[in-house]
Amino acid sequence: MCHRFNQKANLKDVAEALAVPQVRVEFLTQKDLFPLADIPVVRLDGDGEREIALCNWGLLPFWWKPSAKHTSPGRFQRMTFNARGETIHEKPTFRAAFKSRRCLIPWTEFFEHDEYFALEDRELSTFAGLWECWMDPETGDELQSCTIVTTEANELVEQYHPKKRMPVILDDEDSRARWLSPDIVERPPLEEVLRPFPADAMRHWPAGGKRKTLF
Repeated sequence: MCHRFNQKANLKDVAEALAVPQVRVEFLTQKDLFPLADIPVVRLDGDGEREIALCNWGLLPFWWKPSAKHTSPGRFQRMTFNARGETIHEKPTFRAAFKSRRCLIPWTEFFEHDEYFALEDRELSTFAGLWECWMDPETGDELQSCTIVTTEANELVEQYHPKKRMPVILDDEDSRARWLSPDIVERPPLEEVLRPFPADAMRHWPAGGKRKTLF
């Protein structure tokens, strides 16, 4: 599971790198983001343009209601901060968002079991994500939330993750555009982008150790 990552890039730099026309939200660059934190996502607006929004990390589907097991949104969200890429098209919690509410989640490094991981040749990249909007029936307040999609770990990450999982990394414009495309509503056209990111294109360093820098 991916339960901790850093997003140290300025949102203006994120917008430039990901072809977002304008930045309408504020977000201070942060390290150690955990589930239930508000994190920036890149998604399509009603006009099909890319926008940056803040979503609560841990997806809450639009149909959610309190139950004896999950008495509050947060209790449910702690179970949904990751979504397995192999089943997002069929699981009730994620399938509606998979069809029409996919997003990109900017990151600079993620953490797995005492080890940090980043890309070999650049600082900023994106995870594949899903987002949702839930409305409180009593107050009418909206909660926008998101989840990080995961896949099988590559040869590097699997050494540090007991369940051999890692986030789906989308690191080129073709894969990002395909993931965001409203014309794609089924899984087969997205099989290729849901694969593990190549291990030889990543760097890593131990938590508390010296960060492996690019220069």
